[in-house]
Amino acid sequence: MMIEELQLYTTRMEDLKHFYRDTLGMEVSNATDQAFNLQVGRTKMIFKQCETDREPFYHVAWSIPTNRFKEAKQWAASRVVLSREENQDETYSTNWDSHSLYFEDPAGNIIELIAHHRIQNESDHDFSTQDILQVCEVGLVTEDVLSTVNELQQIGLTRWGEVSDTFAPVGDVHGLFIVVRKDRTWFFSKQKAQIYPLEVSILGVGKLRIG
Repeated sequence: MMIEELQLYTTRMEDLKHFYRDTLGMEVSNATDQAFNLQVGRTKMIFKQCETDREPFYHVAWSIPTNRFKEAKQWAASRVVLSREENQDETYSTNWDSHSLYFEDPAGNIIELIAHHRIQNESDHDFSTQDILQVCEVGLVTEDVLSTVNELQQIGLTRWGEVSDTFAPVGDVHGLFIVVRKDRTWFFSKQKAQIYPLEVSILGVGKLRIG
């Protein structure tokens, strides 16, 4: 599943522009007071101004080369405060064979850098923003996880790994919806998952408008 475009909403437009452009050194374009584009490897992320009193936040994972997790962690730690879980600032998943780290941006978005070791995407140079390959996970919050999974299966997506009534990955190693039940606490965060609107364009599937 290739996520070509992801549109999220925020009440912290200027803070996010500064963070992604100046703190992380990423490519920001088409910036106005209502929106900006963020190039995340092969994926275009769009932040748009939210017109409600709510302050949206999301979970998004960025794929990095399988052999550059240590360097990516050093890169991230020099720019942001890494999130911790049980006094650890990284995690290894035996089921997924992947290493991850997490941090939050000024709007509370939970950003994950993940190296999937089943993918042959090694790089032969020092880690930089150019090694952030694509958006590979998007959190999808719902009142009914299994019903949402069934809806995603009807448009041609497949379950990936273990599924429960509170958590279900749908897609494949290259791109996943992380379907979680509302109010479930996000991993490496104290924030409880909430439902906010988002739009995702998937190669071969089209645009999905959620929330």
